[in-house]
Amino acid sequence: MRLRPMPGTDRRPPARRGRLALALAVAATAALLAGCGAREDDAALPRTPRDVDVPEYLQDTIGEVARFAGREPLLVQGYGFVTGLDGTGTTAVPPGVRRRMLDMMRREKVAEPEQLLASRDTAVVSVFGEIPPGAGQSEHFDLGVRSIPGTETTSLAGGYVLPCDLRRVRAGRGVEPHSEPVAFGRGSIFVSPFGEEADGSGTAGALQGRILNGGRTIKPRRFRLILLVPSVRTADQVVRLVNARFPDAARGTRDPANVDLVVPEAFRDDKTRFLELVSLLYMREMPGARQQRVRLLLEALQRHEAMDRVGLCLEAFGPSLAPQLYPLGESDDEAVRFYAGRTLAHLQDARAVHVLEPIALNDDSSHQEDAVKALGRLRSGLGLGVLSRALHARSVRVRVAAWRAMAGLAPETFLARAFEGKFNLYVVASDAPPFVYISRTGRAEIAIFGRVTIRRPILAEARRVTATARTAEDRLHLISRRHERDIHMEAGLTVRALLETMAEEVHADQKQPDRITGLGLGFSDAVGLLHKMDTKRALGGPIVLQPLEYRVIGPSPRLRPIRPPEEEPEAIEPGDRPAPSP
Repeated sequence: MRLRPMPGTDRRPPARRGRLALALAVAATAALLAGCGAREDDAALPRTPRDVDVPEYLQDTIGEVARFAGREPLLVQGYGFVTGLDGTGTTAVPPGVRRRMLDMMRREKVAEPEQLLASRDTAVVSVFGEIPPGAGQSEHFDLGVRSIPGTETTSLAGGYVLPCDLRRVRAGRGVEPHSEPVAFGRGSIFVSPFGEEADGSGTAGALQGRILNGGRTIKPRRFRLILLVPSVRTADQVVRLVNARFPDAARGTRDPANVDLVVPEAFRDDKTRFLELVSLLYMREMPGARQQRVRLLLEALQRHEAMDRVGLCLEAFGPSLAPQLYPLGESDDEAVRFYAGRTLAHLQDARAVHVLEPIALNDDSSHQEDAVKALGRLRSGLGLGVLSRALHARSVRVRVAAWRAMAGLAPETFLARAFEGKFNLYVVASDAPPFVYISRTGRAEIAIFGRVTIRRPILAEARRVTATARTAEDRLHLISRRHERDIHMEAGLTVRALLETMAEEVHADQKQPDRITGLGLGFSDAVGLLHKMDTKRALGGPIVLQPLEYRVIGPSPRLRPIRPPEEEPEAIEPGDRPAPSP
């Protein structure tokens, strides 16, 4: 099998490493962009004077007088109880963990907890994750799950983790068992079939997995601006400037060195950009000085000088700046047009559609994907027409980006079925070559682009389901194994029909009691069977995987191992199948 980088939905790299030399001058801005975080409990911060020359358009910003705290993810961990394992679990539970599980099940009013612990259909697992920086109350995040070493568990596939407490992991001390939980975890375990290797702990792939969006925070996590030189006057000015650009986003504290930040709803899915914009807010409030800075920024953009940074600096001025970008939107230079159009889109200016449309529909443009994503930022929905045409682009990446953007603006546009507790199924009409998109972080989602058929003959077997069809047959035969009982079903020869049959709950037809309407299988089973079919070249289009972006978590002394699986390959296709355009 051939592995290739997946045409994904987001090309941004994970948290960047290392400090930039510019950090000495613009401590908060450069540290933010470099990804070097300050701990929430920093007691004393360095006072760094500006001693490095920087471009004039980067001087006199909030980033020069303050730095951010609260930008590091919060590591959490706990024990969870898994049900629904069809005999692949264990009855062996360490005594201390057993007491915790019984207390948890009694709290959740689970019937017959002692009998459950004695069943091979259950297991105890370690559950771990990272609460993202700036997470709001009840915000969801992914969790990792791993079997407890030394037990008899053979597979976690198809299991469901009952509600469990997650506590903070402190460096050098592990989990504090008597501390208050900071998050809860629950949900179906996704055991990926895409070829992960055992890690250093020796844990095999079937004994580890993820709960997509399975964590939920109890309290919000705040960002904070910490002034390099404490000053009531400067703190008041920072609060005033931030709130003028982002209403009610900054709050003063009793400490003249601290300003608390609240992420606006519009930036809930892009908190890093909000912090970048705050750090680039101009401290001088004289109109002449502001206009001089804008002129320098526009000139720098036309010179292709740090275009991403310059675009952010322009965006920081707010919607009133938009008319000054209009001339750049007519430039002969595509890069200049793109950055002007993207900034206009972020400023919610309707002219962004006119500027970005030719770029978003140009299959030969290096800015096509980013132009599509920028149009998705227009909350008015003015870019939907262009985005609908981008669904037919040559590049798989662009088509996924267009679908994501449209789904964010009009969530029900593509939703075919929402299988509660399992996954959402989307169908995206497209004239371009078909494919199946599978998420691996966030919500559990499968999106079918175009009509993806199933080729005959086929014999594909996953852990809990087998699919067969002879050459002359026009139906797919499915057999699901549950507790040594076989459930037989038929489905049409398309991926959509297959997935709907698999995920539909097991119900007897009222008119025909012997007829079952579904198999009741979840995301892990559905993805596993699609993968088996793909390896046998039975799908009429390739599988495209969402990139993984989590960081590898280091081991904890209290609950080992805590590290999630190594990053998987980002696309999987049979060896002789033409790859979709990157």
